[in-house]
Amino acid sequence: MKLDLHVHTSEVSGCGKVPAAEMVRLYHEAGYDAIVITDHLIAGKNAEMPMDERAGWYLSGYRAAKAEGERLGLTVILGAELRFDCGHEDYLLYGITEADIAPIMRDLDGGILPGDFYRRIRENGRMTLIQAHPFRPELRQAPLDELDGIEVYNGHPEHDSHNDLAMARAMQGGEGFIKTSGSDAHKIHHVGRGGMIAEEPIADSLDLARWLRAHPNGERIETR
Repeated sequence: MKLDLHVHTSEVSGCGKVPAAEMVRLYHEAGYDAIVITDHLIAGKNAEMPMDERAGWYLSGYRAAKAEGERLGLTVILGAELRFDCGHEDYLLYGITEADIAPIMRDLDGGILPGDFYRRIRENGRMTLIQAHPFRPELRQAPLDELDGIEVYNGHPEHDSHNDLAMARAMQGGEGFIKTSGSDAHKIHHVGRGGMIAEEPIADSLDLARWLRAHPNGERIETR
């Protein structure tokens, strides 16, 4: 199963330039079996909306992608790319359901720190927190004991993510520390620049988090 762990939609991510349904069609044409919609979930974003409406807005890209994926036979998985109020660092979150979005928004709006958020999700045992592209300029590297893994390959062609440094840091995390790859797709020419290969079907975000924990060094797709 060929899947991309880091994909955005123009419905939700302000920097995204491709609508969800079109993104699904592009990945289907590129030979992928699944994508994870990881739209930006940022502390305070659209905080003036009622929470139900705000959560629905956040899920709109994922839901549109999922509908097109069901039509084409491509699996669409819910994820998120979190940004906390204390910095510009980004964290990929897997193992979530639609019902988790509003509580996560409340945590972010309340100023929760990344380490405290990580300790909280560790209690539920189903979510997985991965720091995305930690070596882009002016970003801080999270403590390894506050992460499940690192995105060691980020395929975004307009950013120098220093993937070599990300891999070197991830190697310090130990045997079970997860190493992921994703395209970080925002535009048409970003499609299919990264991802993972799974030898078993992955149906949803919970499956994905379990698979990552069981395969921390799973086969990665990397384009050079």
